[in-house]
Amino acid sequence: MERPSVSLPTVENWVIRHTWAGDAVLATALLLVIGPTSLTLLWGAEWPLAARVGVSGLVLIGHLTIVIRRTWPVAAYLSCSLVMLALVLAPDFTGPGARELGVDSVPSILLPSALVYPVALYAVAAYSRRPWPTIALGIGLVGAVLTTVRLWFPGDWMAGQAGTDSAVWRLFVLLALVAAVLAPWGLGRFRGIRAAYVVALEERARRAEQDRAERAEQAAAAERSRIAREMHDVVAHSLAVMVRQAEGGRFAAAKDPARAVEALAMVAGTGREALADMRTVLGVLRRDEVAETTPQPTLDDVPALVERVRATGLPVELTTTGTPLALDRAASLAAFRVVQEALTNVVKHAGRDASASVRLTWIDGGLDIAVTDDGGTREGGAASPGGAVRDSGAVRDGGAAPGGHDGQGLVGMRERVTLAGGRMSVVPPAEPRGSGGRGFAVSAYLPARAREAST
Repeated sequence: MERPSVSLPTVENWVIRHTWAGDAVLATALLLVIGPTSLTLLWGAEWPLAARVGVSGLVLIGHLTIVIRRTWPVAAYLSCSLVMLALVLAPDFTGPGARELGVDSVPSILLPSALVYPVALYAVAAYSRRPWPTIALGIGLVGAVLTTVRLWFPGDWMAGQAGTDSAVWRLFVLLALVAAVLAPWGLGRFRGIRAAYVVALEERARRAEQDRAERAEQAAAAERSRIAREMHDVVAHSLAVMVRQAEGGRFAAAKDPARAVEALAMVAGTGREALADMRTVLGVLRRDEVAETTPQPTLDDVPALVERVRATGLPVELTTTGTPLALDRAASLAAFRVVQEALTNVVKHAGRDASASVRLTWIDGGLDIAVTDDGGTREGGAASPGGAVRDSGAVRDGGAAPGGHDGQGLVGMRERVTLAGGRMSVVPPAEPRGSGGRGFAVSAYLPARAREAST
């Protein structure tokens, strides 16, 4: 049995969330290590009591700034800089502490507690926003110059040391102080830039994950739309044919039972084909088993489609002219669906005695499809106002589609044709076929591939 993994970064995460805790530990460590020495030297100085109390208070303030070095880095650095300025301006301290060092006096800026300044400088360079890191560097360099001036004349505190009154010594002091400023500032900037880079990488990863989620959602939406189009094409056409056959069989049952049986067989066959097509479409949603798949219909299946529609009693004329070219899979499926949807709407919306024609014209570069109907006649011999297809932008006379048809099939047809690189239009024909009827014409163009298909 595997042992459960232990989350090691728990303490680290707590420290990251509570930065003041780690800074308080660092401030306490510095105070315990270098604070006693500084206070011992100060309280052993031959200064007035007020001066010793004042400078000791400044030293303690310098140590306390470390506690807020990450919470308020700018305030911590400015406070520490003011403490260092006060130590630069303070007089040398004398007394037993200085004599223990072998000199008569020592400048206050050389107290061990002055080491808190590089820590504060590192913090402001690492954790503050622009322009404070640059301002802090400027303040630090000015402080280095002022300290060099303060130590320019060694006097008694370096008495007896050879070469301490030379230009080389003063240059050494200046370079050492400048290095003491540049080193923590450079480390702080490196840490700040690295942290900003990590944040940028995290943000980029978050955006990439968000983009992946959006693309996955868009892909799922596109797949749902595709399935909805396929379901509409399959169900609408099959049901229209089945209803037409059932009605024909009902009327023929009294006079010609054999015709009724034939119509019922057609209904059963159409239903089985619809179920097979629905399994193919819905099979992509199965994840626990391999779905049964059947080939998608193509342009070659149009003659069989026309025969099925003719079996419902609707006269359909199919004409093919020109030299066939090769269509890709999307264009071939779109061609079949355009013809299927147009004929389905003729069956559903055209009146009695309606007729339709399907013309497939191969031209240079593609295929022209034209499906027209004459509208048929309603009861009483009036011309049918309903044609093959209804669309919000093409319903004749500005009216709604009969029977509440909302034109969703046209939306699917347009999308298919557009995705295949073609174009489609739905308008009343210029010369309606039939006696006085007004139907609709569906026209589409689909581009062919470069190479020709074998006929």
